[in-house]
Amino acid sequence: MTYYQKAPYRFASMEKEGVGEFSFYGVRNYEEEGNIGGCYVHVPNVKEVYQELRASVKAYYGKIPVKGTPRMSRLNQTAEDWRVNVTDASGNTIIIGEQIGDSTTLMNAEEERVKKLTSPFEKSYAQAYRFAYSKEDFLAARNTLEVAFRKSNSSISNEILFKARVLQAEVYASLEQNKQAEKSIQEADQVALTLEEKDAVKETSERLDEIRKEIN
Repeated sequence: MTYYQKAPYRFASMEKEGVGEFSFYGVRNYEEEGNIGGCYVHVPNVKEVYQELRASVKAYYGKIPVKGTPRMSRLNQTAEDWRVNVTDASGNTIIIGEQIGDSTTLMNAEEERVKKLTSPFEKSYAQAYRFAYSKEDFLAARNTLEVAFRKSNSSISNEILFKARVLQAEVYASLEQNKQAEKSIQEADQVALTLEEKDAVKETSERLDEIRKEIN
C-alpha cells in the first residue's frame, strides 16, 4: 500500500512490483446497481500472477470466492489471451491478461472459425464459452447451453459434449445453482471418452474436479 486516507473520502493506492499501481476510492451515496466499471491490465506472465494472487486470496478468505461478489475467476483462455477476472462487491472488474497475439487478428480468426463450423451445437458451445470467459455473462452462457442441449443430436463428438457439460456445470455454479451444476457434473462423468480423448480434455477434467469440490 503506497497511500491511504479515510477523509474527505476513502482512497487507497496499491502497488504490485512488475504489474503496476492501482487506485481505489469509496463512493458517497453508494448504490449497488449502476456503478460497474473496470480495466484491463496486461502482464507478460499471467500464470505466475494468477498463482500468486490465488494464494493470497485463499490466505485472506480461507477459500477462493468464485461466485457471487466479490469473486475471482479461474485462469481462462479466450481467443485473444489468457486472463483472470477479479470482481469487487460492486461488480467492478479488473481483468489481468496476457495476450497471445494481436487481438483484432485473433478475434477475426475466431469469428471465421466459428462461421465454418457445420454443427449448430459447436457454434452454440463457442458462443457460450465466449459469454462465460470473455464477458462473464453467465446468464447468457447458461441460456445458450440449455437451448443447445435441448436441440442437440447424436452427431456431437464426445470431446465437445464433455467440454460443454463441464462449461455448463461451471456456469451453473457461478450462478449459485448448485443442483443444476451437480446434474451437469454427473452428465459429464457419463460421457464415454477414449484414451486419446481423455488426453485431449485433461485440463477440462481438472477443472471439473475443481468445480466438484467447490459445490460439495
